[in-house]
Amino acid sequence: RKRRNFSKQATEVLNEYFYSHLSNPYPSEEAKEELAKQCGITVSQVSNWFGNKRIRYKKNIGKFQEEANLYAMKTALGARQGEDSPHTPNSTGTRRQWLQLETLLKPGVTLIRFLCKDPRS
Repeated sequence: RKRRNFSKQATEVLNEYFYSHLSNPYPSEEAKEELAKQCGITVSQVSNWFGNKRIRYKKNIGKFQEEANLYAMKTALGARQGEDSPHTPNSTGTRRQWLQLETLLKPGVTLIRFLCKDPRS
């Protein structure tokens, strides 16, 4: 059987979810169903993608640092702009998201928190 990659949009959605839930990158069955619908793939494909992503991430954590920073920044910027998305911090998850963002960023890059953090939270 010929192997095909997912669309760029599907990969973006999956990566956004993965990096915004990095402390627990195991989506619930409901989240998998929603991701499958958004990406136009099966729940089984979503499960396999997350299994592969977790393994590859752990194996090459340094290599994925830049990608993690990118998605953390997108999440932070989305929160600053008030997006109502399951991938952006909300009032109850904001502090955890910022701690996660600071953990992902290399020393000296935490200036993003100053630029993006909503002063109300």
